[in-house]
Amino acid sequence: MKKVIEIIVVLILVFISGFFVGKIYTTHQYENQQPATNSEEQINTIEVSNATNTTENEIKSVEADNNQIDNKLENNSLKIVNESEISSYQTTNRNCKATYYLKVNYGQNVVTVYTKDAEGNYIVPFKPMLCSCGSATPKSGTYRTSKGYAWGTVVGGLYAQYSTRIKGNILFHSIPYKKESKDTMEYWEYDKLGTTASAGCVRLRVEDCKWIFDNCEDGTIVEFYTSTNPGPYGKPTIEPISNNIECRNWDPTDDVPENPWKKYN
Repeated sequence: MKKVIEIIVVLILVFISGFFVGKIYTTHQYENQQPATNSEEQINTIEVSNATNTTENEIKSVEADNNQIDNKLENNSLKIVNESEISSYQTTNRNCKATYYLKVNYGQNVVTVYTKDAEGNYIVPFKPMLCSCGSATPKSGTYRTSKGYAWGTVVGGLYAQYSTRIKGNILFHSIPYKKESKDTMEYWEYDKLGTTASAGCVRLRVEDCKWIFDNCEDGTIVEFYTSTNPGPYGKPTIEPISNNIECRNWDPTDDVPENPWKKYN
């Protein structure tokens, strides 16, 4: 009986010893795992930091590329062509779709219309027009037309027919009228055609400004120059009309049935 009791005591001691040893091992293992958790946090922090730095570097790289592009633009890497180069280019440009090319000789107050040759160059004279330029008319340069109006106002509260815009307030148009009526033309200004007489627009007979209005599409090239040579046709002439009291308030070339000049044709 005594031995049985001793065996039971031994087993109880062994159980208690095993319990405490297991607890000590578990605690030790837990304590050893704590630094590992801190290391993982450090690793994650480093990875996030590196990712942020990479993104910032990529952004800086893109910004640097954009700055290089801006610098190239500021340094005029894109060539700007001057007016004389534009004139030369457009005169011989076979890809230009406009049918006609208009040259205004400021020195002689003559407009010459050119069309293309077989190779597409605007060197074939088509028709001449007598005009009146003015102090604000360009003396050189190349421009493109845009559509104007059949009737419109001009300097001085006057009216004009068949305007075609050249640039800004510079137009091709008829002799001025006092009203929006074909029988109110300032006949004395008609007699000045062929001389410098306008404020800046290019004045023409109705026949001529209507021809430009009807036949020269938007984007038609207009070149201004100054020369003592009026052009391939010479300088056109007109008959003065101021002495014809019955008809002088009408443009002789205005092709409408009620024009009194028709009975003289």
